[in-house]
Amino acid sequence: MKNLDFLKAGQMFPPLEEAKRVGACIDYDLMYDGNTYAVEEKHFRQTLNNLNKLACLLGWTNSYVAVEYNYFQLCSIKTADFVCGEIPDIVSNARDEKEKKRQQEIIDTIRKETKFDIKHYDAWVDVSRYGESYLRIYAKNGKNIFTLQSPAMLFRITDEEDDYEIKHYVVAWLTQGGSVLSVQIHSKGSYIKQEYRIRPAITDDLTGQNRYRLADGQNSKSDLFTLLYDRMTDEVFRCRAFRIIEKISESKPVNTGLDDFAIIPLFNTLDSSRTHGVSDYDRFDSVISQIQRSMTEVQLIFDKYTTPSMCVPEEALTHCIKTGENIMEIGKAMGIPEGGIMPQFIEPDLSKLEMYFRQIEFNIARVKELSEMGAALTSDTTVSNISTETMKATFTSALKKAERLTTRNTDAIKQLFHLLSMHGYGGELSADDITVTWYDGLPNDEEKEVRVASAKVAGGFSNRKHENTTRFNHTEEEAERLWTQLLQEENDLNTVRASGMLNPFASGGAEGNGA
Repeated sequence: MKNLDFLKAGQMFPPLEEAKRVGACIDYDLMYDGNTYAVEEKHFRQTLNNLNKLACLLGWTNSYVAVEYNYFQLCSIKTADFVCGEIPDIVSNARDEKEKKRQQEIIDTIRKETKFDIKHYDAWVDVSRYGESYLRIYAKNGKNIFTLQSPAMLFRITDEEDDYEIKHYVVAWLTQGGSVLSVQIHSKGSYIKQEYRIRPAITDDLTGQNRYRLADGQNSKSDLFTLLYDRMTDEVFRCRAFRIIEKISESKPVNTGLDDFAIIPLFNTLDSSRTHGVSDYDRFDSVISQIQRSMTEVQLIFDKYTTPSMCVPEEALTHCIKTGENIMEIGKAMGIPEGGIMPQFIEPDLSKLEMYFRQIEFNIARVKELSEMGAALTSDTTVSNISTETMKATFTSALKKAERLTTRNTDAIKQLFHLLSMHGYGGELSADDITVTWYDGLPNDEEKEVRVASAKVAGGFSNRKHENTTRFNHTEEEAERLWTQLLQEENDLNTVRASGMLNPFASGGAEGNGA
């Protein structure tokens, strides 16, 4: 959006251009919680309705089946694991040792008092789920802290010519039972609070819009939300629609004491056609819907054709006048003439089900590929069965995904610490003085690392200090101290060797004198 006109009286909230995104966030929440009905609603609602109608006609009442594996939640958790399952190093890179020590103490205090590592992990779950996560800074007990802000009710106001240039962030929430809309309109260094009286949008309000109409309100599984159809794509999404009546209050600008917005965004994939990140779920939720449909159809066939049916001689049947059916009484003695039919169960031909199972396996492979998680989504590999090197090769796609996310968002983490340090921590940090080192969370093959480092040093392609600081993540001070200790130990060892003390028999010991 390019301006704040959507907050004027008479406007719809959420604004129509954002309603689809807000509804998608609700879908993502349902998917993450394992409610794959959201996927059905989004991708093959009409197909499922047809299946259910057929099931009702045939008497197959238990036709609904959920996806066996909650790939959505697993994908988000694994993404967070690869990005920061092993917490990143956040250190000062100031040249002056005294200043470096002071800045590091501030960084460590911020991490502890803001619960950074816990919130940071949850933020990356949100980045995977929603395509973005927002860290909102506010003052409490004389210090800056931060919390996670749901993207569903956060709106970005961008420059007319550049969607990457943010003019305002608008944070919104409903109060007083949904009758009042409260917003914070953030600018750099300040924000204002406003409240609006709102009312639920009735059917006429929605049908009056050119692109949207009210969906079937009789869907019991979705009655918590107003279902909207996008007429351009015929896609269904959930969004509670309101009409803004009037502004009822506005505060004076609140100074944050920051030199930037009090909102720090973290993004997944972003491109020139959108101002919000792309959720991981958008890549493979349509494939999940196909898996769901295949499983539903398999379930329908099993429910109908695997019910035991018997074939018996006519003499074993008793005709029921009330129902008009022939009934066989189990345990009743019967005579079978020579060449007659022996009682037996009729086995249905389920060979065509193989096609469905092959399709399910194919789609599961596509989910692994599209989510970039590969074997991380299933138990294809275990730590005990493969080497560390093989494991890292197996997770190449997931590691590349994590690297892409960290590269995009490292500056945002530096800026977060800079803004937090501006109030309550005894000194201000510059973002340029902060270094963030990320780890993939996978175990390190130390034996291999030592071999490679030794070969590079011996071949003259590197030196010990460089290998210690880059490959083994020591600080320059630690590397220098380690190098000094190694030299001292080597000198001490040479001195002992020269004195002959390493060999107790060299100058005659107790056994030597007695020889």
